[in-house]
Amino acid sequence: MGVSRLRLRHHILVAFTFLLFASTLSQLESEFQVREGSKKRTGSVVLNRFLSQKQLSGPGSSPPSCRSNCGSCSPCQPVHVPIQPGLVMKPLEYYPEAWRCKCGNKIFMP
Repeated sequence: MGVSRLRLRHHILVAFTFLLFASTLSQLESEFQVREGSKKRTGSVVLNRFLSQKQLSGPGSSPPSCRSNCGSCSPCQPVHVPIQPGLVMKPLEYYPEAWRCKCGNKIFMP
């Protein structure tokens, strides 16, 4: 009878130790996943900012500051606009582009 009680205590102790170890391990794993998720989100935020800046910057020029160029209209954002050539015969696929400030359907000079 004494041996069976000793075995029972041993089994309970082993089970308790296993549960304690498993819960600690799962806690550490979930904290690691939260940290990795925040790093990924931070990285994606930085990447999105970079891509939006890259999209706004054209070859050889940078977007203008359109803060007060649209009058009372807002939001005023810089956009690339193709400029139609006059009567000069050039290849049809070539159109120079320029920066303008756009608010709604209106385009303003920067």
